[in-house]
Amino acid sequence: MKNFLFSISSLFFIGNAFADGDYHYYVDLTVVKEDKLTIKLTPPDITENETVFMFPSMVPGTYDIYNFGRFVSNFKAEGKNGQTIKIEVLDKNSYKLSPANAIKEITYDVEDTWDTDIKEKVVFEPGGSNIEEGKNFCLNTHCFFGYFKNKLESKFILEVTKPKGFYASTSMTDLKSGDTKDVISILNYHNLVDSPIMYTQPDTTTIQIGKSQVLISVFSPNRVITSDFIARNLHELLLAQAEYLGGELPIDKYAFLFYFTDKMSLSGSSGALEHSYSSFYFLPEADTLAIAQEVRDVAAHEFFHIVTPLNIHSKEIGEFDFNNPQMSKHLWLYEGLTEYAAHHMQVKTGLIEFDAFFEVMVTKMQNARENYNDTVPFTVMSKYALDKYKKQYNNVYEKGALIGMCMDIMLRYYSNGNYGTQELMKDLSKKYGKTTSFNDDDLFTDIEKLTYKEVRYFLDNYVAGPKPLPFKEVFAMVGLNYIDKRIEEKITLGGISVGYNPTTNHLVVVNIDKLDEFGKKLKFKEEDEIVTFNNRKLTLDNMKDVLGGFMQNAKTGDKLVIEVLRKDKKGNETIKELKAKVKPVKVTETDIIEVNEKATEQQLNARKAWLGIN
Repeated sequence: MKNFLFSISSLFFIGNAFADGDYHYYVDLTVVKEDKLTIKLTPPDITENETVFMFPSMVPGTYDIYNFGRFVSNFKAEGKNGQTIKIEVLDKNSYKLSPANAIKEITYDVEDTWDTDIKEKVVFEPGGSNIEEGKNFCLNTHCFFGYFKNKLESKFILEVTKPKGFYASTSMTDLKSGDTKDVISILNYHNLVDSPIMYTQPDTTTIQIGKSQVLISVFSPNRVITSDFIARNLHELLLAQAEYLGGELPIDKYAFLFYFTDKMSLSGSSGALEHSYSSFYFLPEADTLAIAQEVRDVAAHEFFHIVTPLNIHSKEIGEFDFNNPQMSKHLWLYEGLTEYAAHHMQVKTGLIEFDAFFEVMVTKMQNARENYNDTVPFTVMSKYALDKYKKQYNNVYEKGALIGMCMDIMLRYYSNGNYGTQELMKDLSKKYGKTTSFNDDDLFTDIEKLTYKEVRYFLDNYVAGPKPLPFKEVFAMVGLNYIDKRIEEKITLGGISVGYNPTTNHLVVVNIDKLDEFGKKLKFKEEDEIVTFNNRKLTLDNMKDVLGGFMQNAKTGDKLVIEVLRKDKKGNETIKELKAKVKPVKVTETDIIEVNEKATEQQLNARKAWLGIN
């Protein structure tokens, strides 16, 4: 273990004094039965005769109703002096208890979400829980610890018995650690839910960024990926983020918790969940070179949530209701602008090339247009993202990021390069801050006061209104020409979409819906795993070199031979050879961005301020 983030003293637990108003939770990680943990609670003092004990239906950052009480079983309440406590199940998450003032102890079992048999609503892994006896415990705290209605502000004490040698990685600072037991104290339920814990044999590294200490904790089942590798990969990124945010990170301490998996997940996805002072990652255990940029992109996004919603948030987030959540209209700000900043920061500080940045933005344009309803005002989609527009939610990472890009360009243009979304976020953070929530309906007015009437027009018409984003006009502000569609003859890979199988380290054909004439000649099938490409073994590591080289150098009439691993109807695998002579096909290109050689001085100034180049 390298240089742990927080100052922790080892001690023997002889006895502890706890206030009557505190929740006192006990969990023993050394006792796992049927992939479940037993949770015990000595409740805070309750004066009412009747109360409701609850588990969250949703938590901040997930934007989905999961009903975490589904994973709770064997719920019991013991009364003082043997008194019987009546339990009435109100719904999946709630238990009515009476007489509440006589409760001595509550116990229940919790099943983890990662390999549960409860399949009707799979929990996205970064927001769920993992119980691997003797190996790893991912405690997203909302999965394990409930609360009494109207008692969210009481203090929570967690007493955790752990296997010897296990270590708690978390952003929580009030943690006393012993060889086999930890005691963690946290101010209230909002802060508890905001603070995941990963227990495992330690692989941690701490890096110092200015005044900020950053913990990287890694669990990699086959030890393919280490915290030292992640720390080296993120160090430059964090320095760049500090530069982007004005020279230093606006937090004292932060924890990156990484769980790398060598198995398929129940959700079929990988990703991360942000918290105020930490972020939790569930990613494939791929080769380090293959996963390095993915880790950077995801970590950059999650880390930028230290700005929004930590320091800029509406009342719907600041006063979050765990069991009757209300959505804000401004997901374009929380997720969209955060996603934009994660990529813009990398190009502006020189971590990625300009072409790579524009490739990401163009892909977002295409995804937003092809996969989502562009006529739904973004504020309306945000407000009803849990129900009516649930299928539109992921557009926050596509069109939401593009809204951020357009705003940044406009601000740079009208300020002659002196002001952009970076400065806007600082000013909004000063106006609101961690403890002050804004009213949803006031945000546009507040932004207009800090910026320009043209920005307010953009927000009213393109964010709160149904108009498609004005890329042509916006890119012109930075001396770039935008062309929405153009047809050209090009050499292609056949029009296939590819994914990755981490078990075999093969690229996999995942979609042939857009197969072109060349692809039809090659006779691709979905689930083909590409083994060799023109006699070169093809992996995630060399795909850019092999496939990019083919696209650049192939000529009409050249032979292309691809070996694929293909399964028949019985599941038997055979190697198939796909052959065809290279022939260009007509390709419709969309969202083309080119330099305007006649850009004005104002446009050039705005472009330089935006990207750091003329």
